[in-house]
Amino acid sequence: MHEARISREEPQSEREIEAAGRVANRKCDLRYGLLFPGVGQLCLGRSAEGSFLAALGAAELGTAIASGAKNGFAQPGAKVPLLALGDLLTLSVMDTALETQRAARLRYVPQESLAELFRAPFSAEVMSRPAVWGGIIGALAAGLLVSRIVGGPIDTQNFGKRPVLFGREMNSAVGYPLAAAIGAGVFEHVAIAEETAFRGLLQSGWTRRSGEERGWIYGSLAFGLVHASNIFFLPSDQRLTYLAVGVPFITLLGSYLGLAYRWSDFSLAPPVAIHFWYDFLIEAAGFVANPKDSPLAVTWAVPF
Repeated sequence: MHEARISREEPQSEREIEAAGRVANRKCDLRYGLLFPGVGQLCLGRSAEGSFLAALGAAELGTAIASGAKNGFAQPGAKVPLLALGDLLTLSVMDTALETQRAARLRYVPQESLAELFRAPFSAEVMSRPAVWGGIIGALAAGLLVSRIVGGPIDTQNFGKRPVLFGREMNSAVGYPLAAAIGAGVFEHVAIAEETAFRGLLQSGWTRRSGEERGWIYGSLAFGLVHASNIFFLPSDQRLTYLAVGVPFITLLGSYLGLAYRWSDFSLAPPVAIHFWYDFLIEAAGFVANPKDSPLAVTWAVPF
């Protein structure tokens, strides 16, 4: 974990010096980073990270196209990699933006690299913090309750049965671990993309302009407002309840993520870890309850 710059008087950190050098010697216009994951990192001379993101993005895009061409783009085999690709592009763009802010020595800019954020949910240093493990437990319990209110009773009629992934029934010994791997990969994307955007860019930006309290409030409200768009992925009879119960709940969860961000001196590692484990565990619970709805149950849970 790394603390952000809080005051202008602090000496320039090693990471700020490195960022300034990369931005000054960039190889191309950073706006090209909007085109595909990893391009911004390659422009900044971060070849290893850029190549990894670009290769991962190409694999996700290729998988979506191949699956969509064969079975249609409305099925999970195409939708899941496209969702992952969108989040991968988001985290790539946000990381580039934060790098330019570090180079400018702006206050409240998180200092973690992408590699450190990917490791955050599995870091003993991060997970041992009471604000992290306590936040995960509390958020999960509340999330299950709200999911019950929004989506009704949990469907357990297929509990213990062979899982269905991408339209194919699989042996349980293979299907359940594979579903866990899919979930872990997807929610790593989601957690890093959303936390770099809502906490790293928006909350920190509003904090610089309006102070820590208002920055936290504005960031929390923006988090809830954007997630209101989830109604388009819900059955019509659940949409009103989701707006009335689900969105306020997600806003509240976003406010806790913002607090965890502040409590850790604007390190993104704690909110990324909380976000990842909440999404993973609540969707895993849904999948175990109804493994016929693949790749992870999304009809009753309230992820964010």
